Amino acid sequence: MSIATVIQNVANEAGYTVESNILTSQETTTKQLLAIANRINRNIFEAYPWPKTYASGAITLVSGQATYQLPAAFSYYHYETFWNSSTRWRVLGPMTEQEYAEIRGFGLNTTVYQRFQIRGLTNSELLISPTPGASYSGNIIIFEYIADRSVRPKTWVTNTPFAANSYCFYNGNYYSTTAGGTTGATPPTHTTGSQSDGGVTWDYYDGAYNTFLADTDTSIFSESLLEQGVLERFAEIHGLDSIRPRFDIALNEEFSRDQNGKIIFAGGQVRGNLFARNGVAVFGTWI
Repeated sequence: MSIATVIQNVANEAGYTVESNILTSQETTTKQLLAIANRINRNIFEAYPWPKTYASGAITLVSGQATYQLPAAFSYYHYETFWNSSTRWRVLGPMTEQEYAEIRGFGLNTTVYQRFQIRGLTNSELLISPTPGASYSGNIIIFEYIADRSVRPKTWVTNTPFAANSYCFYNGNYYSTTAGGTTGATPPTHTTGSQSDGGVTWDYYDGAYNTFLADTDTSIFSESLLEQGVLERFAEIHGLDSIRPRFDIALNEEFSRDQNGKIIFAGGQVRGNLFARNGVAVFGTWI
């Protein structure tokens, strides 16, 4: 379900009117609902480590180089997933600032285990300590992380117009086009550089995608969950007391469905919120 449909559904339920062109609209209610949708979608993303955002990263060590660029879509890393796949040794970390200062203060240049630290204002650097020497040159460090991609552009299909500077999704990958045009017959499949589909030239896009940029964009999360969150926040702003709060419970339920075989909290501590659902556990103090 596109973001345009989500906003239209929320407006209909709340009894408001919005414009059909969501991203370009200057109408107050339409703009407000879009802003709320972006914030609620971000809140959902940050609430849990959703499996659908899992990604794998790798860097190749260079002799004399201590810091390395993290993936462009990097949000945060999974704990204890850093390994030197060449030596098959764990890379310990993250180092605290005290631990790294100690290494520098003592001038330690060798250790049994390599260690890492995420540095930089935008988490843009991975620091490996000690600085790799010639014996480690070419070693590959692998790790798991959360990709900052809570929004998905529309899926590539043939004979479809795309505006300049827009995006598409195909077979798990994101692509961008500078010139736009009408798609040809060959879908983009590359994971580096550019490729023409016969009508549009697509650049492989490896960066973050966390904001709705087109009316056809979709959330990677449940549409009903996003709608409920937007509706509740809109109702709160406009004093619509008849809207029943259920977003928090629905959020926990959604994560429990993503974590098959695990018991996830999905209820509340108030007796009225206790209920039985398949595969969902409720616990807490009854009131």
